[in-house]
Amino acid sequence: MIKLEQVTKKYGATVAVNGLSLEVNEGEVCVLIGPSGCGKTTTLRMINRLIEPTSGRILVNGKDTSQVKPEQLRRSIGYAIQSVGLFPHLTVATNIATVPELLHWDKTRIARRVEELLTLVGLSPAEYAGKYPSQLSGGEAQRIGVARALAADPPILLMDEPFGAVDPLTRERLQAQFVAIQQELKKTVILVTHDLDEAIRLADLIAIMAAGKLVQYDTPETTLSRPASKFVHDFVGSDRALKRLSRISVESFIKSAPTVTINASIKQAEAAIGSRRSAWVVDDKGQLLGWIDRTDLSQVSSISEGMVTLESKDIALWQNATLREALSRMLGQGFKSIPVVDEDTKLIGEVTLGDVEAATAEAEE
Repeated sequence: MIKLEQVTKKYGATVAVNGLSLEVNEGEVCVLIGPSGCGKTTTLRMINRLIEPTSGRILVNGKDTSQVKPEQLRRSIGYAIQSVGLFPHLTVATNIATVPELLHWDKTRIARRVEELLTLVGLSPAEYAGKYPSQLSGGEAQRIGVARALAADPPILLMDEPFGAVDPLTRERLQAQFVAIQQELKKTVILVTHDLDEAIRLADLIAIMAAGKLVQYDTPETTLSRPASKFVHDFVGSDRALKRLSRISVESFIKSAPTVTINASIKQAEAAIGSRRSAWVVDDKGQLLGWIDRTDLSQVSSISEGMVTLESKDIALWQNATLREALSRMLGQGFKSIPVVDEDTKLIGEVTLGDVEAATAEAEE
């Protein structure tokens, strides 16, 4: 799908990219990573001709991109960047529709596509289509940026630090959503990041660059287990077993958890907790509200009186989260188990510290 052959970019005597060759097959996610100034963003921008190579060739579907008009090439390639770049004077819907309108899609098709994409990135079309960028949070703006990049259904998506301008929790959720979207759409993606954990989580292939050169191009598993050089070894760090937890979904580790509804009696709560110390509290729809400790049951007359209220977005994991995230939440909250919820925050089950420890031991073998 995308092939770089000995691509070089020079700025006077400075060599930003030096003889870079790599290939990304259809449906793969390739992540470019390396120290600042290593040439990763320059490489990305050469693919859609925002920057012209000094020498070498870039092929997309076997065709030399230098033989394609830049504007034509860019309309066939989605592009999402850290600063998002939404037009402030246009609504969300109009921002997303930018490329389809340039391609002269009819209004009905555009409206349908806007609705599809807002739903895909987890935003209500009725609520968000008419908003302006200034009315969006950082995470919402990033999602709109991804939706706009996907608007014309391009086979290729280029992403430059797409989740870099948001807080860590929002970043985790955006990464999880990207994984879910990619599983559905199977785009060919080249993504630039400075975050190794993000690269490990999202990539099918990781391209590690240094001083404009490619120093290792491998799967995340191979990169972590068999670094090609001392530079790569030092770059990925000594906690490689922990980093590999970013490749393991919590989905296969979810266990049923003691659960109490908010309107249950104290006796029902005691029965639900059993030999455990605590239980998760849910409402009548199964949405997570908090947790209650066995020792508190004898001192209260209702579950709501004794429960500890939780903010699901801060504590719970989505079902497509990773064991690395689970461990992070456990350590941060001092819990030995973490609840797992679906997109409606309905409790599915829990993941325990024992699960993470077992997976870590296996990764070290």
